Amino acid sequence: MTCDPSPYCKSVTIVSSQCEPSVSHRNHINMDEANTQQGTFSVSGTTLDMDFRGQHTVTVTDRSGHSLNFQLFQGVHYTPMFKVDQLQQIRGFNMRLDDIYFSGYPRTGTNWTFEMTSMLLNGKAETIQRAKDLMELTPHDELAQLPSPRIVNSHMKLSDSPDDVAALKCKVIYTLRDPKDVAVSLYKLCYNKPVSFGRYMGSFEDYLYLFLDGTVDSNGIFEHLRDAEKYFSHHPEIPVHVQSYEEAIKDPVRAVQTLSDFLGLTRDDDLCRAIADKCNFSRMKIDKEAFAIKLDGDNFLYRKGTVGDWKNWFNDQMLEDYYRVYDEKMAGSRFYDTYARSKY
Repeated sequence: MTCDPSPYCKSVTIVSSQCEPSVSHRNHINMDEANTQQGTFSVSGTTLDMDFRGQHTVTVTDRSGHSLNFQLFQGVHYTPMFKVDQLQQIRGFNMRLDDIYFSGYPRTGTNWTFEMTSMLLNGKAETIQRAKDLMELTPHDELAQLPSPRIVNSHMKLSDSPDDVAALKCKVIYTLRDPKDVAVSLYKLCYNKPVSFGRYMGSFEDYLYLFLDGTVDSNGIFEHLRDAEKYFSHHPEIPVHVQSYEEAIKDPVRAVQTLSDFLGLTRDDDLCRAIADKCNFSRMKIDKEAFAIKLDGDNFLYRKGTVGDWKNWFNDQMLEDYYRVYDEKMAGSRFYDTYARSKY
């Protein structure tokens, strides 16, 4: 990462890093201050233990002066919720031959796809009695105790996945979703909430330009997609299933059937239909309530589960700016046509 701010971003203040900040510290918010703004997170009813020690903190300020806090780990922006020692262990995590590695950018339908996949492996259309086991949050000794076949989840870029994924040729599931809907969903996660990002009070338009600049989670969805594409080309021996959020919404039964085939399971169409019905968003939101990630007791992750909500948030100028950046960053990508301007 360089210290030069993008034209979309008012300032980037490095609180603790290897390079000198290029802007003033007037928007400086250290992690002790962020912690005082923070609500209580819980997963499956258990309070998450926050530990900011060792983090290199970055305060990103939008064009209207509103700030978000990230930790910078190996050049990538992550939520301060992730402990440094946890992130450091991911590359060396011991995978098993029958593990499914599930990597997707945040808000691309990862919880939904996890539920579908887990039900298929269990052979039952029954709610999974735990939250999605994210490597960045779940202690690795707990992951090691899960029975095979495991679904090993992460939002990290595929180039930062455990080395064993490539070494053992583990099956990989990668989720896609229209980046415009992802931008809206990420914004709703951080707007006016007492989170370790800091309580972000900017408008969606302010946030969008941070999103386009890549100064958000995992350096933005475009970098995550291009990294995945590069990883797949370098490891053609790895079996990969790419799941489109939009296609799964359009035909959920077919989405479950395709997942079943990818997992090498004997196709049971009755089971696939039952799983698709059980994983309907409105039902799943209720069924997973006891196991959800919550902020001060309120469900933090499940919102609408729809396609095209971006149309309620983008004006014409924002859409023009979005596609200018999309064309620049995604030109030549295998994923380009999926969400190109011509699709809308």
